[in-house]
Amino acid sequence: MDLVDTPLVDFTCNAEEMPVEDCSFDLVLCTQVLEHCANPQKIVDECFRVLKPGGSLVATVPCIFPIHGYPADNWRFMPDGMRHLLRAFREVDVQGELDFPESLANVICRYGHVVTGRLGILGRMLNPPWNCATNLGAKCLRLLCMPFARSNFTAFTMNLWCLARK
Repeated sequence: MDLVDTPLVDFTCNAEEMPVEDCSFDLVLCTQVLEHCANPQKIVDECFRVLKPGGSLVATVPCIFPIHGYPADNWRFMPDGMRHLLRAFREVDVQGELDFPESLANVICRYGHVVTGRLGILGRMLNPPWNCATNLGAKCLRLLCMPFARSNFTAFTMNLWCLARK
C-alpha cells in the first residue's frame, strides 16, 4: 500500500483509511511514514484495526533526522511519544537505531552535505572523504563513550524502531 501507484503496490490509498477488513493481517510494516502525515495517531489506529489478535506492527520513525519532504515532513518522534501513539497495543518495544556517537556523526555528516551539495562537482568529490572522516569519528567517539553508555541510547538517535503486538 502506498499513496503512489507503482508496480510494487497492491492498492493505493491514504493509510488513515485502509480499504481492508478488520483483523486482516499478521504483520503491518510502517516505515518512515508517520512523519509525513497530518495525523499519525489515525494511521497507528488503522494499523491496530487491520492487525489480527497477536499480530505485530513494525514501525520506524525519525527522531533527529533532517527534513526530507514528500509530500510534507511534519513530525519527529521521541521514545515516549511513540509509546503514547502505540498505547492500544499490549506490548511495545522502542529502540534507537543508532547510539549517540553514530547519531552525532550522522548529523555532522548530513550537515556537511548541505555545504558540499552547493559545490557542484567539487562537492561530489568531497563527499566520499567527508563520509569516511565522519564514520571514523563515530567509531572513535563510540570507543570513548563505551564505558559510559553500554545500552541502546534513545535520547539522541537518528531513528526509532518500534515493535508493537496487538
